[in-house]
Amino acid sequence: MNDTLDHALRDFDPAVTPADLDTNIDPKARALLARVVATDPMEAPVPTTSSPRLLTTRRLTAVGAGVAVGITAALLLPGVFGGGSAMAAWTATPHTVSGDRAADAQEKCLDNARDTAKRTTGRELGFRPVVTEGRGPWTLVYVNDDSSYLAEITCLLHDGDLVGSHGSTPGPDAQPLPPVPAESARAALGAVMSTSEESVRTVTGRVGEDVVGLELSTEAKGSVTATVTGGYFAAWWPDAPTTEQRERVSPRGGVKSVTAILQDGSRHSVSLEELTGWTSAQLNTSATGGSTRD
Repeated sequence: MNDTLDHALRDFDPAVTPADLDTNIDPKARALLARVVATDPMEAPVPTTSSPRLLTTRRLTAVGAGVAVGITAALLLPGVFGGGSAMAAWTATPHTVSGDRAADAQEKCLDNARDTAKRTTGRELGFRPVVTEGRGPWTLVYVNDDSSYLAEITCLLHDGDLVGSHGSTPGPDAQPLPPVPAESARAALGAVMSTSEESVRTVTGRVGEDVVGLELSTEAKGSVTATVTGGYFAAWWPDAPTTEQRERVSPRGGVKSVTAILQDGSRHSVSLEELTGWTSAQLNTSATGGSTRD
């Protein structure tokens, strides 16, 4: 853990679902809307050209049946997705990351996840890497505890350096996750880290036993191919800068639709209602709650 990230973590707190929020609206208990939106840069040493800009973030939570949230600090390098060659280097189709590069990225994400879980929940959680993928010079690592309640952290690294992370942990009243139908997928939508110049959206979740691939139709980048392995999936893409107010308006997280590719080569359209376990009314209702600052 480097001093910069450690400093950010010390200024961070978990979101709290308000007492008057009806968490029973979501019958599937898993539907946690994770809104991670960066606000004003916090005070930090004057950066050099290569230093990351430190951002203060908070998680905006929606209905989640007793789910509370612990999250990491978010760090985004200025201009990482600011057009030109940097934007061109991102790819809608991921590539495999292996060997020392994968091991190093996984270890950094695991260190981040363990430290953050301890800080925000006071508990030791058994995180393990479940998805590691590359897109250009960036590596995404998705770790979780593979439990029926699923604590999870997603990390983004650029040329081996941790530049962004976020995640969630189940609250004391959380219910076990429902099983995923064989030809479908389950996920929460809405994870986003943003600076005044750009944002990064991620989607992670579970897939059914017959699913070997997943394609997301996104508002910003069109079709984005997810990495599917071991019953889990992950995908991410760059987007224009956003604000908490804008994110509250749509709980869809920049996703228009999802298609599952099955073992026999056929394709199954997964509606957002099916993906999230929400009703159409919930998907069209502005998000509320959490401790995010504008």
